[in-house]
Amino acid sequence: MNKFKLLPLVFSIALLFVSAQLSFAADKIRIVTTTSTIADLTRQVVGEKADIHYVAPPKQNIHFISPTPKDVLKVKKADVFIHGGLDLEAWRDPLLNAAGNTAFLGNGKASIDVSKEVVLLEVPTSFSRSEGDIHVYGNPHYWVDPQNALTMIDNIVSGLSELYPQDADEFRRNADQYKQKLTTKIGEWDKRMAPYKGETLVAYHKSWPYFAKHFGFNVIDQLEPKPGIPPTSKHIAAVENEMKEHHTKIIIKEIYNESRTPGKVANETGATVVTLETAPGERKDTPDYISMMEHNVSELEAVFPKKASQS
Repeated sequence: MNKFKLLPLVFSIALLFVSAQLSFAADKIRIVTTTSTIADLTRQVVGEKADIHYVAPPKQNIHFISPTPKDVLKVKKADVFIHGGLDLEAWRDPLLNAAGNTAFLGNGKASIDVSKEVVLLEVPTSFSRSEGDIHVYGNPHYWVDPQNALTMIDNIVSGLSELYPQDADEFRRNADQYKQKLTTKIGEWDKRMAPYKGETLVAYHKSWPYFAKHFGFNVIDQLEPKPGIPPTSKHIAAVENEMKEHHTKIIIKEIYNESRTPGKVANETGATVVTLETAPGERKDTPDYISMMEHNVSELEAVFPKKASQS
């Protein structure tokens, strides 16, 4: 049986044991977000006006999150639910059904989708299980392009301002200040990465098309033969040949990807394995979106062939 179908029953039993110990700050807007990325961007907008809880632990693969009874209770008591949209968070609807908060079910008025107006990449034209874990709306890892984070912030401001019009001016002011800060950082990152436009990379999973497009990199292949399908010997051999043909010397992975396969490929090709972050909080020194992106840029800057920065 699909484990997600069991969630409401499991949660309803577990709630009896934790409900007495869990509460939001009574004088603040109660917000639940699906990810730490969305939580940080929301925090930049609301400041001290909200108590924010996020569901997906930063160090875990967001495709395979199992929400806890604590998460269900938080959603049940929340005023606002802010999510990534699309179909990345397969656990989102079961979580909402278990919580039973009607403000978030269906097109609930207090549910904010931060993916609106994001230009999606890799939108499939056909669907087949043989293609692995296909996302029907397109690749959902859009937030690793910092330009898309600006769109996400606009969606957060728009949704919260509609719900709390008395605070709309403050939300917009906070958002504008943060967007200016982030825009400045984007300019810095673009300048630092500009010498490496056209460089080839291999990724473990298809998490990086938006990141690569923004900075002008070329991800020539993934270690997974299909999204969500573990690497095979035959596919790895083909990837190694590709890397040698393109002189590719960097393999990027995420913190939760196993290290054995990337390490083996690196040994065979003379490449370097770099662990990039997809969520604030994966490391103690990357607690927010800007520090996460700074980490990713710095990690790549350190391993790319040394070139003078373009002015």
